[in-house]
Amino acid sequence: MWHHSNKGNKSIKFTDDSLKCCVGFIEFQNATNNTDIADDSSNIREYYSTVINSLSQIINRYNGKIVKSLGDRLLCYFLNFSDLNNEKAIEDVIQCGLEILEKREDMNHELSKKNNNLPLVESYKISLDYGVVDLALAGDNYQLDIFGSAVNICSKINSSSVTGKNEIIIGNNFYRILKSFPNILNRYNFLDNGEFKVTENIGYHTYKIKRSNTLLQNDDNDTNSIHSVMMEKQLNLYEDFIENKNNKREGFFFHKKKKNKRIIIIDDDEDILFTYKSFLKDYDYHIACFTDPTLTLKYIGDLSNFDNLLVILDIRMKNLNGFQLHQQIKAIDPTIKILFVTALDILDELLSIFPGITKGQIMRKPVDRKVFISTIKNLLN
Repeated sequence: MWHHSNKGNKSIKFTDDSLKCCVGFIEFQNATNNTDIADDSSNIREYYSTVINSLSQIINRYNGKIVKSLGDRLLCYFLNFSDLNNEKAIEDVIQCGLEILEKREDMNHELSKKNNNLPLVESYKISLDYGVVDLALAGDNYQLDIFGSAVNICSKINSSSVTGKNEIIIGNNFYRILKSFPNILNRYNFLDNGEFKVTENIGYHTYKIKRSNTLLQNDDNDTNSIHSVMMEKQLNLYEDFIENKNNKREGFFFHKKKKNKRIIIIDDDEDILFTYKSFLKDYDYHIACFTDPTLTLKYIGDLSNFDNLLVILDIRMKNLNGFQLHQQIKAIDPTIKILFVTALDILDELLSIFPGITKGQIMRKPVDRKVFISTIKNLLN
């Protein structure tokens, strides 16, 4: 459904629908601060026209679109993400970023040929991430615009100190998808780049991408060791996590049969987890149970997509309470469905704290089996 809004003379059309795709920010540095072009409007136009058109040609070749220019930064997004098994579409995003970096000298050669001796692009900063975006049509000509959590986080990555010059930095959401493809892991190196603070309490992990044959060429012994450790970690992260947690029996129960609809249940009382799981044993759900909220976040962070995923969580828990866990889950992907189950009589408080939560997503303890099953069916359908 489309909605209209007017602000001044500008009309905006936005929709309730969302799109999952990869978004990117590309900053070309030392442009507007250069006095050679700042004092001449024709030079400014020619400079930006040359840079943006050249970048647009590369982005278009990889099925991407430039949404808008924000000073020295471009916002773009990439299509063909309806199928997360489409390895080529996913790798195209990486290839696009690498080609932009590798063809910077070609860009500068084109700029140097201009009559006005335009300044050169000294460096790029590229950030990429995957997530949900909302679509809008803005302005008198209704130009496409995108917004939402994926755009905001990708912009913060690009602006933060975690992104250096002539680097591609990706967010954890995109990395989760990439690491499910062994061929991609063999062709590129993913270096842990640390995390930055999305909010005071929420950190977000990032990774640096380089081609395998251009990375770590100084000390063969050390670099081969680093590369080996990284590849082993990437290829076995999911399997090791499942195996280790099962062996340790840290309140983690895993149903291995592959099913389409997934449920994650978090409660620090193992008896309650056993009860909830027994309620659902006759239904076609893939179920994972946790007593530790931090293990839940690691498990969710390892998933490649979040379709048909429901998280059932208690509010009073150790380490992270339900409110904090809700925030961090939504930071991973805002489309993940949440069901609060609590003994606290705080329905009105929950609805005021989380405007997106409805009464149908809050259940009081003790839980009635029929109501529990019916609520889950409604949320997953």
